[in-house]
This record gives sequence, C-alpha cells and structure tokens, in this order.
Amino acid sequence: MRAERDFLSSLHPCRHAGAAGTNNERIRNVEFFHWLQDSSFATWLREADVLWAYDLYLTSHAIGMAAVVGLSVAVALRILGFAPSLPLAPMEKYFPFMFAGFWLNFGSGIVLFVAYPVRAVTNPGFYIKMTGVALAVLCIRRIRRQVFGDPACLGTKPVPMNGKILASTLLFIWWGTILAGRLMAYHEVANVERATSFAVLTATVVMLLAGFVAFRLWAWSKQLRQDVG
Repeated sequence: MRAERDFLSSLHPCRHAGAAGTNNERIRNVEFFHWLQDSSFATWLREADVLWAYDLYLTSHAIGMAAVVGLSVAVALRILGFAPSLPLAPMEKYFPFMFAGFWLNFGSGIVLFVAYPVRAVTNPGFYIKMTGVALAVLCIRRIRRQVFGDPACLGTKPVPMNGKILASTLLFIWWGTILAGRLMAYHEVANVERATSFAVLTATVVMLLAGFVAFRLWAWSKQLRQDVG
C-alpha cells in the first residue's frame, strides 16, 4: 500500500539528519511492527484454515461492538426522549453488559491488530477509531454517573439538558467511530473510500430527516388526541 511505503520511506535516516534520535526510535518501532506481523502467531491467525483462528476473533469483535454500541445507543435514545413512557431506571442493568462487550471488543481487537499491525499503524482511520472508542467509553461512564446517579432522572420525566447533551455526544462519537472503522477496510482503494463516505453521510442525513419527521408527526398526533379528548 502506498501509505505503508510512504510511512516506511519517511523513516530513512538521510531524510531526517537533524532528528537522528527520533528517527532511530521510529525505525525501531516499525521494525517491531514488522516483527510482530511476521511472528508465528500472527501468521497462524492470518493463514490457518480453522474457525478458531481469525474468524473467531473477528466474530467476537463484532459481538462485543454490537453489545457496547447497541445498548449504549438504546440508553442514549431514551435519554433524548424516545419511548418516554419507559422508565429510565431499568436501563441501568444494561451497563454491565456494555462493559462486558467493551472488554470482549478490546481483547479481540488486540488479537486482530497482531494479525495486521503494519497495515493498522499506517491507516489514519485506525487512530480515529481508537480515539472514538476511548471517548465513547468515557461518555458512557459520565452518563452512568451523571444521569443514572440522579434519582430525579430515573422515572419517565424528561432528562435535563446536560444529560441530553451527553447522549447526543455519544451518538455522534459512535457514528464517527463506526465510519472510521468501516473506511479502514477501503483505505486507498480507488474511489471506494470516497464513495463509501458519501454513501454513509447520505444515509445518515436521510435517517435523521426521517426520524425528525416521524417524531414531529408523532408529537402532532399526540397533541391532536389530547385536544380532542
């Protein structure tokens, strides 16, 4: 891949004579990633024709991501006002499953990284994804402490604005994280990365507009029933 070649060529000592110490450290780092990628375990992960090799860890990664993202999104949507008749308190039981999903995702992610470390560290999407996951976990912990720690928020009453801001932030972080993770597979593939980005952005806008229209229609019908009653 061109990004990998550029990354490796940028480490050549002749190009950075004024920063020999830093350059040598970077060379050692990339040599480590190559050693890791060529290790017997990494080779077995990539090439073994058994279900408990790469396929098992990839499946575990997807299950963990589904648990932490799916449950946290459900909580965030409830905080934002969806399903207002549903008390918020029972949803606190979701948090242990979220964190279990995170650790499953984290552990399987390390193994998947070992399989292709050089490709990961030369892909900007990898750093965006890792940053997004860290921010999302911090946001989830903040929601648990700030929203679920307030007894006034645990019924069916609307959550205060600071809780809704946290929920909106979490949804935005997950959106960007998932997009970055998806684009990692298409990095530098001609036209695919750009087309995928455009498709995701378009789908996001359409879903947001559809959700807004549906919510307005629901609010209008509710108000109409109250007026008639």
